[in-house]
Amino acid sequence: MIHSFLKTSVRFAKFPQTIAIILLATALTSPYATGAVVTANGFQINLNGQPFVIKGMNYSPVPIGAAPRYTPYGDFFIPYYANVWKPDVDKIREAGINVIKLYAGNPDLNAGAPGTAGNWKAFLDYCWNGGNKPVYVVMFSYTQGGVIAQGGAGLNDYIRQYDKLVKSTVKHPAVFGYMIGNEIFDSVTGNPQFWTNFGSLIDAAQAAGLSQSQNPFLMTAVNDEFTPQTSWPAIKLGEQSGKLRNLDSWGINIYRGPEFGGAGNSVFTQYLALMNSFQTPVRKPLILGEWGTPHTTRPIGIYGTEATMPVANLDDVPESQMGTGQPYFAAQPVATFLNTQWNTIKANLKAGPNQVCVGGFIFDWCDEYWKGDPDNPNPPVVQKGGPAAGFNGHAFAGGYWDEAGFGVTSAVDQSTYGQGKPNVSRRLFKGYNAVKTFYNGSSPSGSELYLTPEQFAAIQSEIKDEIHADRKDLHELREIDVPHEASVRRWLQTEIAVLEARLVFPTDEELMQLDEMLDTREALSRGGKRRVLARLHARLAELQPGG
Repeated sequence: MIHSFLKTSVRFAKFPQTIAIILLATALTSPYATGAVVTANGFQINLNGQPFVIKGMNYSPVPIGAAPRYTPYGDFFIPYYANVWKPDVDKIREAGINVIKLYAGNPDLNAGAPGTAGNWKAFLDYCWNGGNKPVYVVMFSYTQGGVIAQGGAGLNDYIRQYDKLVKSTVKHPAVFGYMIGNEIFDSVTGNPQFWTNFGSLIDAAQAAGLSQSQNPFLMTAVNDEFTPQTSWPAIKLGEQSGKLRNLDSWGINIYRGPEFGGAGNSVFTQYLALMNSFQTPVRKPLILGEWGTPHTTRPIGIYGTEATMPVANLDDVPESQMGTGQPYFAAQPVATFLNTQWNTIKANLKAGPNQVCVGGFIFDWCDEYWKGDPDNPNPPVVQKGGPAAGFNGHAFAGGYWDEAGFGVTSAVDQSTYGQGKPNVSRRLFKGYNAVKTFYNGSSPSGSELYLTPEQFAAIQSEIKDEIHADRKDLHELREIDVPHEASVRRWLQTEIAVLEARLVFPTDEELMQLDEMLDTREALSRGGKRRVLARLHARLAELQPGG
Protein backbone atom coordinates (compact mmCIF):
# COMPACT_ATOMS: atom_id res chain seq x y z
CA MET A 1 0.00 0.00 0.00
CA ILE A 2 1.22 3.53 -0.67
CA HIS A 3 2.30 5.01 2.63
CA SER A 4 0.79 8.46 2.24
CA PHE A 5 3.07 9.98 4.84
CA LEU A 6 5.84 9.79 2.25
CA LYS A 7 4.13 12.63 0.45
CA THR A 8 3.43 14.68 3.58
CA SER A 9 5.64 17.31 5.15
CA VAL A 10 6.97 16.67 8.64
CA ARG A 11 4.90 18.33 11.36
CA PHE A 12 5.19 18.76 15.11
CA ALA A 13 5.34 15.55 17.10
CA LYS A 14 2.33 13.83 18.58
CA PHE A 15 4.67 11.67 20.64
CA PRO A 16 6.81 13.18 23.40
CA GLN A 17 9.99 14.77 22.13
CA THR A 18 11.81 13.16 25.04
CA ILE A 19 11.98 9.86 23.16
CA ALA A 20 14.60 11.41 20.92
CA ILE A 21 17.03 11.39 23.84
CA ILE A 22 15.99 8.12 25.52
CA LEU A 23 18.44 6.07 23.47
CA LEU A 24 20.99 3.41 24.21
CA ALA A 25 24.66 4.26 23.96
CA THR A 26 26.28 2.36 21.12
CA ALA A 27 29.57 0.52 21.15
CA LEU A 28 32.40 1.48 18.84
CA THR A 29 33.11 -2.03 17.59
CA SER A 30 30.86 -4.71 16.18
CA PRO A 31 30.01 -7.64 18.49
CA TYR A 32 29.21 -9.82 15.45
CA ALA A 33 31.67 -11.72 13.28
CA THR A 34 29.35 -11.79 10.28
CA GLY A 35 25.78 -11.06 9.34
CA ALA A 36 23.24 -13.11 7.44
CA VAL A 37 24.45 -13.86 3.93
CA VAL A 38 21.52 -13.63 1.52
CA THR A 39 22.19 -14.25 -2.16
CA ALA A 40 20.18 -14.69 -5.32
CA ASN A 41 20.56 -18.09 -6.96
CA GLY A 42 18.78 -17.68 -10.28
CA PHE A 43 15.12 -17.22 -9.35
CA GLN A 44 15.71 -18.62 -5.86
CA ILE A 45 17.43 -17.17 -2.81
CA ASN A 46 19.88 -18.69 -0.38
CA LEU A 47 20.43 -17.76 3.26
CA ASN A 48 23.88 -18.67 4.51
CA GLY A 49 24.30 -20.98 1.52
CA GLN A 50 20.99 -22.85 1.93
CA PRO A 51 17.72 -22.42 -0.01
CA PHE A 52 15.34 -20.07 1.75
CA VAL A 53 11.70 -19.06 1.24
CA ILE A 54 10.35 -15.79 2.64
CA LYS A 55 7.40 -16.53 4.92
CA GLY A 56 7.06 -12.86 5.59
CA MET A 57 5.01 -10.15 7.26
CA ASN A 58 5.13 -6.37 6.86
CA TYR A 59 5.63 -4.68 10.21
CA SER A 60 4.50 -1.08 10.64
CA PRO A 61 3.18 -0.77 14.21
CA VAL A 62 1.73 2.76 13.97
CA PRO A 63 -0.82 3.09 16.81
CA ILE A 64 -4.32 4.56 16.88
CA GLY A 65 -4.24 8.36 16.90
CA ALA A 66 -0.75 8.63 15.39
CA ALA A 67 0.77 8.88 11.92
CA PRO A 68 4.30 8.34 10.58
CA ARG A 69 4.69 12.03 9.81
CA TYR A 70 5.04 12.61 13.58
CA THR A 71 7.91 11.64 15.87
CA PRO A 72 9.26 8.92 15.84
CA TYR A 73 8.36 8.92 12.12
CA GLY A 74 7.36 5.26 12.16
CA ASP A 75 10.67 4.08 13.64
CA PHE A 76 9.35 2.31 16.74
CA PHE A 77 12.25 -0.17 16.70
CA ILE A 78 14.22 1.40 19.55
CA PRO A 79 14.36 0.56 23.27
CA TYR A 80 11.78 3.20 24.25
CA TYR A 81 9.11 1.13 22.49
CA ALA A 82 10.21 -2.31 23.70
CA ASN A 83 6.74 -2.76 25.22
CA VAL A 84 5.43 -2.76 21.63
CA TRP A 85 7.93 -4.77 19.64
CA LYS A 86 8.72 -7.44 22.23
CA PRO A 87 5.16 -8.86 22.43
CA ASP A 88 4.75 -8.34 18.69
CA VAL A 89 7.91 -10.27 17.84
CA ASP A 90 6.88 -13.04 20.24
CA LYS A 91 3.61 -13.51 18.33
CA ILE A 92 5.37 -13.11 14.98
CA ARG A 93 7.83 -15.86 15.88
CA GLU A 94 5.01 -18.05 17.18
CA ALA A 95 3.25 -17.71 13.82
CA GLY A 96 6.21 -19.16 11.90
CA ILE A 97 7.02 -15.84 10.21
CA ASN A 98 10.70 -15.91 9.29
CA VAL A 99 11.20 -12.38 7.86
CA ILE A 100 9.59 -9.03 8.65
CA LYS A 101 9.85 -5.96 6.43
CA LEU A 102 9.89 -2.49 7.97
CA TYR A 103 8.44 0.70 6.49
CA ALA A 104 10.48 3.13 8.55
CA GLY A 105 13.96 3.81 9.80
CA ASN A 106 15.69 6.98 10.98
CA PRO A 107 19.40 6.50 10.27
CA ASP A 108 20.37 10.07 11.19
CA LEU A 109 19.07 9.51 14.72
CA ASN A 110 19.37 5.77 15.30
CA ALA A 111 22.11 4.28 13.10
CA GLY A 112 25.11 4.69 15.40
CA ALA A 113 28.67 3.75 14.52
CA PRO A 114 29.46 1.15 11.84
CA GLY A 115 28.95 -2.39 13.05
CA THR A 116 27.03 -1.47 16.20
CA ALA A 117 23.39 -1.72 14.94
CA GLY A 118 22.89 1.59 16.74
CA ASN A 119 19.66 2.09 18.66
CA TRP A 120 18.09 -0.79 16.74
CA LYS A 121 20.42 -3.29 18.42
CA ALA A 122 18.03 -4.37 21.18
CA PHE A 123 15.22 -4.87 18.64
CA LEU A 124 17.45 -6.80 16.24
CA ASP A 125 18.88 -8.90 19.07
CA TYR A 126 15.34 -9.80 20.14
CA CYS A 127 14.45 -10.78 16.58
CA TRP A 128 17.63 -12.86 16.29
CA ASN A 129 16.88 -14.66 19.58
CA GLY A 130 20.33 -16.17 19.75
CA GLY A 131 19.67 -17.98 16.47
CA ASN A 132 16.69 -19.89 17.91
CA LYS A 133 13.81 -19.48 15.43
CA PRO A 134 15.16 -16.10 14.33
CA VAL A 135 12.92 -13.49 12.75
CA TYR A 136 15.01 -11.81 10.06
CA VAL A 137 14.52 -8.12 9.30
CA VAL A 138 14.43 -6.10 6.07
CA MET A 139 15.56 -2.59 6.99
CA PHE A 140 14.26 0.58 5.38
CA SER A 141 14.91 4.31 5.09
CA TYR A 142 12.45 6.71 3.48
CA THR A 143 12.97 7.93 -0.11
CA GLN A 144 10.91 9.74 -2.73
CA GLY A 145 11.21 9.14 -6.46
CA GLY A 146 11.04 12.82 -7.38
CA VAL A 147 13.86 13.70 -5.01
CA ILE A 148 16.03 10.94 -6.44
CA ALA A 149 15.32 12.09 -10.00
CA GLN A 150 16.24 15.68 -9.15
CA GLY A 151 19.58 14.67 -7.70
CA GLY A 152 21.69 17.15 -5.80
CA ALA A 153 21.34 17.65 -2.05
CA GLY A 154 18.23 15.47 -1.70
CA LEU A 155 19.84 12.48 -3.39
CA ASN A 156 23.03 13.02 -1.39
CA ASP A 157 20.99 12.92 1.82
CA TYR A 158 19.50 9.56 0.81
CA ILE A 159 22.93 8.20 -0.06
CA ARG A 160 24.28 9.38 3.29
CA GLN A 161 21.35 7.86 5.18
CA TYR A 162 21.61 4.47 3.47
CA ASP A 163 25.37 4.53 3.97
CA LYS A 164 24.82 4.96 7.73
CA LEU A 165 21.96 2.43 7.85
CA VAL A 166 23.87 -0.31 6.04
CA LYS A 167 27.21 0.24 7.76
CA SER A 168 25.51 0.19 11.14
CA THR A 169 23.42 -2.96 10.67
CA VAL A 170 24.80 -5.15 7.88
CA LYS A 171 26.87 -7.28 10.26
CA HIS A 172 23.92 -8.03 12.54
CA PRO A 173 22.86 -11.67 12.05
CA ALA A 174 19.15 -10.74 12.06
CA VAL A 175 19.41 -8.34 9.12
CA PHE A 176 18.12 -9.99 5.95
CA GLY A 177 18.59 -7.06 3.61
CA TYR A 178 17.43 -3.58 2.65
CA MET A 179 14.39 -2.24 0.85
CA ILE A 180 15.40 0.81 -1.16
CA GLY A 181 12.23 2.52 -2.32
CA ASN A 182 8.67 1.33 -1.88
CA GLU A 183 6.18 2.42 -4.56
CA ILE A 184 8.27 5.49 -5.48
CA PHE A 185 8.40 5.00 -9.24
CA ASP A 186 5.04 6.17 -10.60
CA SER A 187 6.02 9.72 -11.59
CA VAL A 188 9.63 9.05 -12.57
CA THR A 189 9.64 5.74 -14.44
CA GLY A 190 10.24 7.32 -17.86
CA ASN A 191 12.98 9.67 -16.67
CA PRO A 192 16.44 8.30 -17.62
CA GLN A 193 18.10 10.55 -15.03
CA PHE A 194 16.05 8.88 -12.30
CA TRP A 195 17.50 5.48 -13.16
CA THR A 196 21.04 6.88 -13.20
CA ASN A 197 20.52 8.43 -9.77
CA PHE A 198 18.64 5.44 -8.36
CA GLY A 199 21.47 3.20 -9.55
CA SER A 200 23.90 5.44 -7.68
CA LEU A 201 21.85 5.01 -4.50
CA ILE A 202 21.80 1.22 -4.95
CA ASP A 203 25.56 1.20 -5.61
CA ALA A 204 26.21 3.32 -2.53
CA ALA A 205 24.24 0.92 -0.34
CA GLN A 206 26.22 -2.01 -1.70
CA ALA A 207 29.51 -0.19 -1.19
CA ALA A 208 28.53 0.57 2.41
CA GLY A 209 28.06 -3.14 3.03
CA LEU A 210 31.29 -4.11 1.30
CA SER A 211 33.15 -1.62 3.51
CA GLN A 212 32.07 -3.88 6.39
CA SER A 213 33.11 -7.03 4.47
CA GLN A 214 29.47 -7.94 3.87
CA ASN A 215 27.54 -7.90 0.58
CA PRO A 216 24.04 -6.63 1.42
CA PHE A 217 20.91 -8.06 -0.21
CA LEU A 218 19.17 -5.12 -1.92
CA MET A 219 15.59 -4.98 -3.16
CA THR A 220 12.93 -2.48 -4.16
CA ALA A 221 9.14 -2.70 -4.53
CA VAL A 222 6.84 -1.42 -7.27
CA ASN A 223 3.10 -1.03 -7.60
CA ASP A 224 1.37 -3.68 -9.70
CA GLU A 225 0.99 -1.59 -12.86
CA PHE A 226 1.12 -4.51 -15.29
CA THR A 227 -0.50 -4.17 -18.69
CA PRO A 228 -0.04 -6.58 -21.62
CA GLN A 229 1.44 -3.72 -23.64
CA THR A 230 3.92 -2.30 -21.11
CA SER A 231 4.38 -5.05 -18.50
CA TRP A 232 5.60 -3.37 -15.29
CA PRO A 233 7.14 -0.16 -16.66
CA ALA A 234 9.40 0.42 -13.65
CA ILE A 235 10.90 -3.07 -13.80
CA LYS A 236 11.23 -3.01 -17.59
CA LEU A 237 12.84 0.42 -17.87
CA GLY A 238 14.91 -0.09 -14.74
CA GLU A 239 16.52 -3.23 -16.14
CA GLN A 240 16.92 -1.70 -19.59
CA SER A 241 18.74 1.28 -18.07
CA GLY A 242 21.72 -0.90 -17.19
CA LYS A 243 22.06 0.98 -13.88
CA LEU A 244 20.66 -1.67 -11.53
CA ARG A 245 23.31 -4.38 -11.65
CA ASN A 246 23.58 -4.37 -7.85
CA LEU A 247 19.82 -4.67 -7.26
CA ASP A 248 19.27 -8.27 -6.20
CA SER A 249 15.50 -8.65 -6.37
CA TRP A 250 12.29 -6.95 -7.48
CA GLY A 251 9.25 -6.75 -5.25
CA ILE A 252 5.72 -6.30 -6.56
CA ASN A 253 2.96 -5.15 -4.21
CA ILE A 254 0.06 -7.12 -5.62
CA TYR A 255 -3.67 -7.20 -4.93
CA ARG A 256 -5.26 -9.28 -7.72
CA GLY A 257 -7.43 -11.55 -5.62
CA PRO A 258 -6.67 -14.88 -3.94
CA GLU A 259 -4.79 -16.40 -6.92
CA PHE A 260 -2.74 -13.32 -7.82
CA GLY A 261 -4.58 -12.95 -11.11
CA GLY A 262 -5.05 -16.65 -11.76
CA ALA A 263 -5.32 -18.33 -15.14
CA GLY A 264 -4.66 -15.92 -18.00
CA ASN A 265 -3.46 -13.15 -15.69
CA SER A 266 -0.85 -14.80 -13.47
CA VAL A 267 1.78 -12.49 -11.99
CA PHE A 268 4.25 -15.39 -12.10
CA THR A 269 4.01 -16.19 -15.81
CA GLN A 270 4.00 -12.47 -16.62
CA TYR A 271 7.14 -11.84 -14.56
CA LEU A 272 8.93 -14.81 -16.14
CA ALA A 273 8.01 -13.57 -19.62
CA LEU A 274 9.37 -10.11 -18.80
CA MET A 275 12.65 -11.47 -17.43
CA ASN A 276 13.07 -13.63 -20.54
CA SER A 277 12.26 -10.73 -22.88
CA PHE A 278 15.47 -8.83 -22.22
CA GLN A 279 18.34 -9.14 -24.69
CA THR A 280 20.27 -10.81 -21.91
CA PRO A 281 17.66 -12.65 -19.81
CA VAL A 282 17.50 -11.46 -16.20
CA ARG A 283 17.22 -13.86 -13.28
CA LYS A 284 16.24 -11.67 -10.34
CA PRO A 285 13.88 -13.40 -7.89
CA LEU A 286 10.36 -12.03 -7.49
CA ILE A 287 9.37 -11.07 -3.96
CA LEU A 288 5.71 -10.32 -3.34
CA GLY A 289 6.33 -7.11 -1.40
CA GLU A 290 2.73 -6.93 -0.21
CA TRP A 291 -0.10 -9.45 -0.42
CA GLY A 292 -3.18 -10.10 1.67
CA THR A 293 -6.65 -8.73 2.32
CA PRO A 294 -8.45 -6.39 4.70
CA HIS A 295 -10.50 -8.14 7.37
CA THR A 296 -13.03 -5.33 7.08
CA THR A 297 -16.27 -5.12 5.12
CA ARG A 298 -19.66 -3.35 5.48
CA PRO A 299 -22.82 -4.33 7.40
CA ILE A 300 -25.79 -6.04 5.73
CA GLY A 301 -27.74 -3.47 3.77
CA ILE A 302 -24.60 -1.55 2.84
CA TYR A 303 -22.43 -4.44 1.69
CA GLY A 304 -22.14 -4.47 -2.09
CA THR A 305 -22.56 -0.71 -2.47
CA GLU A 306 -20.05 2.13 -2.66
CA ALA A 307 -19.40 3.17 0.94
CA THR A 308 -16.58 3.89 3.36
CA MET A 309 -18.65 3.74 6.53
CA PRO A 310 -19.71 2.05 8.69
CA VAL A 311 -17.00 -0.61 8.89
CA ALA A 312 -17.69 -4.20 9.96
CA ASN A 313 -15.18 -6.93 10.85
CA LEU A 314 -15.51 -9.92 8.53
CA ASP A 315 -14.42 -12.13 11.44
CA ASP A 316 -17.76 -11.38 13.07
CA VAL A 317 -19.80 -12.49 10.03
CA PRO A 318 -20.99 -16.14 10.17
CA GLU A 319 -19.67 -18.17 7.25
CA SER A 320 -23.27 -19.23 6.56
CA GLN A 321 -23.97 -15.65 5.48
CA MET A 322 -21.21 -15.71 2.83
CA GLY A 323 -21.46 -16.89 -0.76
CA THR A 324 -23.91 -16.89 -3.64
CA GLY A 325 -27.44 -16.03 -2.56
CA GLN A 326 -26.33 -14.87 0.90
CA PRO A 327 -26.11 -11.30 2.25
CA TYR A 328 -22.32 -11.37 1.76
CA PHE A 329 -22.61 -12.82 -1.74
CA ALA A 330 -18.97 -12.28 -2.81
CA ALA A 331 -17.28 -12.67 0.58
CA GLN A 332 -15.20 -15.45 2.04
CA PRO A 333 -13.43 -15.89 5.39
CA VAL A 334 -10.10 -14.09 5.64
CA ALA A 335 -8.46 -17.42 6.54
CA THR A 336 -9.74 -19.00 3.31
CA PHE A 337 -8.51 -16.06 1.23
CA LEU A 338 -5.02 -16.08 2.78
CA ASN A 339 -4.75 -19.87 2.53
CA THR A 340 -5.50 -19.74 -1.18
CA GLN A 341 -2.84 -17.07 -1.65
CA TRP A 342 -0.20 -19.08 0.21
CA ASN A 343 -1.09 -22.23 -1.75
CA THR A 344 -0.73 -20.23 -4.97
CA ILE A 345 2.72 -19.05 -3.88
CA LYS A 346 3.71 -22.63 -3.00
CA ALA A 347 2.58 -23.82 -6.43
CA ASN A 348 5.05 -21.41 -8.05
CA LEU A 349 7.81 -22.43 -5.66
CA LYS A 350 7.40 -25.95 -7.05
CA ALA A 351 7.10 -24.87 -10.68
CA GLY A 352 10.61 -25.97 -11.68
CA PRO A 353 11.79 -23.95 -14.71
CA ASN A 354 8.70 -21.73 -14.38
CA GLN A 355 9.43 -20.80 -10.75
CA VAL A 356 10.21 -17.10 -10.16
CA CYS A 357 8.76 -16.30 -6.72
CA VAL A 358 10.63 -16.69 -3.42
CA GLY A 359 7.69 -15.88 -1.15
CA GLY A 360 6.74 -12.50 0.18
CA PHE A 361 5.29 -10.30 2.90
CA ILE A 362 1.68 -10.29 4.04
CA PHE A 363 0.25 -6.83 4.45
CA ASP A 364 0.04 -6.15 7.39
CA TRP A 365 0.83 -7.04 11.01
CA CYS A 366 -1.60 -4.60 12.63
CA ASP A 367 -4.30 -2.20 11.47
CA GLU A 368 -3.18 1.36 10.72
CA TYR A 369 -6.07 3.70 11.46
CA TRP A 370 -4.37 6.71 9.86
CA LYS A 371 -4.39 4.97 6.46
CA GLY A 372 -8.17 5.33 6.12
CA ASP A 373 -7.87 9.13 6.23
CA PRO A 374 -4.23 9.89 5.39
CA ASP A 375 -4.70 13.62 4.72
CA ASN A 376 -6.37 14.36 8.04
CA PRO A 377 -4.03 16.56 10.14
CA ASN A 378 -5.41 14.80 13.22
CA PRO A 379 -4.97 11.03 12.77
CA PRO A 380 -8.24 9.11 13.20
CA VAL A 381 -9.08 7.38 16.45
CA VAL A 382 -11.79 5.28 14.78
CA GLN A 383 -11.33 2.77 12.01
CA LYS A 384 -12.44 4.11 8.64
CA GLY A 385 -13.03 2.36 5.35
CA GLY A 386 -11.44 3.39 2.12
CA PRO A 387 -10.04 5.85 1.24
CA ALA A 388 -11.50 4.25 -1.94
CA ALA A 389 -15.22 3.67 -1.45
CA GLY A 390 -15.84 1.22 -4.29
CA PHE A 391 -16.99 -2.37 -3.95
CA ASN A 392 -14.32 -4.75 -5.28
CA GLY A 393 -16.21 -8.04 -5.19
CA HIS A 394 -13.90 -11.04 -5.09
CA ALA A 395 -10.68 -8.98 -5.12
CA PHE A 396 -10.66 -9.00 -1.30
CA ALA A 397 -12.21 -11.29 1.28
CA GLY A 398 -14.72 -8.66 2.37
CA GLY A 399 -15.03 -6.86 -0.97
CA TYR A 400 -13.49 -3.54 0.09
CA TRP A 401 -10.00 -2.06 -0.23
CA ASP A 402 -9.74 -0.64 3.27
CA GLU A 403 -6.26 0.73 3.92
CA ALA A 404 -6.85 0.79 7.67
CA GLY A 405 -8.05 -2.82 7.90
CA PHE A 406 -5.27 -5.03 6.53
CA GLY A 407 -3.92 -6.12 9.92
CA VAL A 408 -3.89 -9.71 11.08
CA THR A 409 -3.92 -8.17 14.55
CA SER A 410 -5.60 -5.09 15.98
CA ALA A 411 -4.19 -1.62 16.45
CA VAL A 412 -3.96 -0.16 19.97
CA ASP A 413 -3.99 3.42 21.17
CA GLN A 414 -0.79 5.47 21.16
CA SER A 415 -1.21 6.07 24.92
CA THR A 416 -0.21 2.44 25.49
CA TYR A 417 3.16 2.89 23.72
CA GLY A 418 6.36 3.72 25.55
CA GLN A 419 8.87 3.11 28.27
CA GLY A 420 7.52 2.07 31.66
CA LYS A 421 4.15 0.90 30.31
CA PRO A 422 2.86 -2.69 30.19
CA ASN A 423 3.36 -4.75 27.06
CA VAL A 424 0.73 -3.95 24.47
CA SER A 425 -1.94 -6.58 23.89
CA ARG A 426 -3.52 -6.94 20.45
CA ARG A 427 -6.58 -8.87 19.33
CA LEU A 428 -5.50 -11.74 17.10
CA PHE A 429 -7.82 -11.83 14.11
CA LYS A 430 -8.69 -15.05 12.27
CA GLY A 431 -6.13 -14.12 9.64
CA TYR A 432 -3.39 -14.46 12.23
CA ASN A 433 -4.53 -17.98 13.11
CA ALA A 434 -4.50 -18.92 9.42
CA VAL A 435 -0.96 -17.56 9.01
CA LYS A 436 0.19 -19.42 12.09
CA THR A 437 -1.15 -22.67 10.65
CA PHE A 438 0.18 -22.46 7.10
CA TYR A 439 3.55 -20.85 7.84
CA ASN A 440 4.25 -23.43 10.55
CA GLY A 441 3.33 -26.15 8.06
CA SER A 442 6.85 -25.98 6.62
CA SER A 443 10.35 -25.79 8.08
CA PRO A 444 11.68 -22.46 9.41
CA SER A 445 13.66 -21.91 6.20
CA GLY A 446 10.96 -23.28 3.89
CA SER A 447 13.74 -24.77 1.75
CA GLU A 448 11.73 -27.92 0.98
CA LEU A 449 9.05 -25.78 -0.69
CA TYR A 450 11.29 -25.34 -3.71
CA LEU A 451 11.35 -28.13 -6.27
CA THR A 452 14.99 -29.03 -6.89
CA PRO A 453 16.22 -29.84 -10.41
CA GLU A 454 16.64 -33.46 -9.33
CA GLN A 455 13.05 -33.66 -8.04
CA PHE A 456 11.77 -32.02 -11.20
CA ALA A 457 13.69 -34.51 -13.36
CA ALA A 458 12.29 -37.42 -11.32
CA ILE A 459 8.72 -36.25 -11.92
CA GLN A 460 9.40 -35.92 -15.66
CA SER A 461 10.94 -39.40 -15.72
CA GLU A 462 7.83 -40.85 -14.08
CA ILE A 463 5.61 -39.10 -16.62
CA LYS A 464 7.72 -40.47 -19.48
CA ASP A 465 7.31 -43.98 -18.08
CA GLU A 466 3.52 -43.50 -18.00
CA ILE A 467 3.50 -42.25 -21.61
CA HIS A 468 5.55 -45.27 -22.70
CA ALA A 469 3.18 -47.67 -20.92
CA ASP A 470 0.08 -46.05 -22.45
CA ARG A 471 1.54 -46.13 -25.95
CA LYS A 472 2.35 -49.80 -25.48
CA ASP A 473 -1.25 -50.46 -24.38
CA LEU A 474 -2.53 -48.51 -27.38
CA HIS A 475 -0.38 -50.59 -29.74
CA GLU A 476 -1.58 -53.84 -28.19
CA LEU A 477 -5.21 -52.88 -28.77
CA ARG A 478 -4.61 -53.66 -32.45
CA GLU A 479 -3.67 -57.25 -31.69
CA ILE A 480 -6.28 -58.30 -29.11
CA ASP A 481 -10.05 -58.28 -28.92
CA VAL A 482 -11.13 -55.80 -26.21
CA PRO A 483 -14.75 -54.96 -25.37
CA HIS A 484 -15.60 -51.32 -26.22
CA GLU A 485 -12.25 -50.97 -27.97
CA ALA A 486 -13.05 -47.55 -29.43
CA SER A 487 -13.83 -45.98 -26.05
CA VAL A 488 -10.69 -47.55 -24.51
CA ARG A 489 -8.64 -46.18 -27.42
CA ARG A 490 -10.10 -42.69 -26.90
CA TRP A 491 -9.21 -42.87 -23.22
CA LEU A 492 -5.60 -43.88 -23.91
CA GLN A 493 -5.18 -41.22 -26.60
CA THR A 494 -6.52 -38.54 -24.28
CA GLU A 495 -4.39 -39.75 -21.38
CA ILE A 496 -1.27 -39.55 -23.57
CA ALA A 497 -2.17 -35.99 -24.64
CA VAL A 498 -2.53 -34.91 -21.01
CA LEU A 499 0.71 -36.63 -20.00
CA GLU A 500 2.60 -34.96 -22.85
CA ALA A 501 1.34 -31.61 -21.60
CA ARG A 502 2.42 -32.52 -18.07
CA LEU A 503 5.86 -33.36 -19.40
CA VAL A 504 6.22 -29.67 -20.28
CA PHE A 505 4.45 -28.39 -17.13
CA PRO A 506 4.97 -31.22 -14.59
CA THR A 507 3.78 -29.32 -11.52
CA ASP A 508 0.75 -27.53 -12.90
CA GLU A 509 -2.12 -28.39 -10.58
CA GLU A 510 -4.88 -28.23 -13.20
CA LEU A 511 -3.02 -30.62 -15.50
CA MET A 512 -2.41 -32.92 -12.54
CA GLN A 513 -6.14 -32.84 -11.77
CA LEU A 514 -6.93 -33.79 -15.37
CA ASP A 515 -4.46 -36.65 -15.15
CA GLU A 516 -5.92 -37.87 -11.85
CA MET A 517 -9.45 -37.67 -13.25
CA LEU A 518 -8.47 -39.84 -16.24
CA ASP A 519 -6.80 -42.33 -13.90
CA THR A 520 -10.24 -43.11 -12.50
CA ARG A 521 -11.50 -44.13 -15.98
CA GLU A 522 -10.94 -47.10 -18.26
CA ALA A 523 -12.83 -45.76 -21.23
CA LEU A 524 -14.04 -42.45 -22.65
CA SER A 525 -16.98 -41.37 -24.78
CA ARG A 526 -16.59 -39.11 -27.79
CA GLY A 527 -18.13 -36.24 -25.82
CA GLY A 528 -15.92 -36.94 -22.83
CA LYS A 529 -12.81 -36.85 -25.00
CA ARG A 530 -13.86 -33.53 -26.55
CA ARG A 531 -14.47 -31.98 -23.13
CA VAL A 532 -11.15 -33.13 -21.69
CA LEU A 533 -9.19 -31.98 -24.75
CA ALA A 534 -10.95 -28.62 -24.75
CA ARG A 535 -10.02 -28.12 -21.10
CA LEU A 536 -6.47 -29.27 -21.85
CA HIS A 537 -5.99 -26.88 -24.78
CA ALA A 538 -7.46 -23.98 -22.80
CA ARG A 539 -5.05 -24.63 -19.95
CA LEU A 540 -2.06 -24.87 -22.27
CA ALA A 541 -3.01 -21.52 -23.80
CA GLU A 542 -3.06 -20.00 -20.30
CA LEU A 543 0.34 -21.46 -19.47
CA GLN A 544 2.09 -19.86 -22.41
CA PRO A 545 4.44 -16.96 -21.52
CA GLY A 546 2.41 -13.88 -20.65
CA GLY A 547 -0.75 -15.96 -20.28
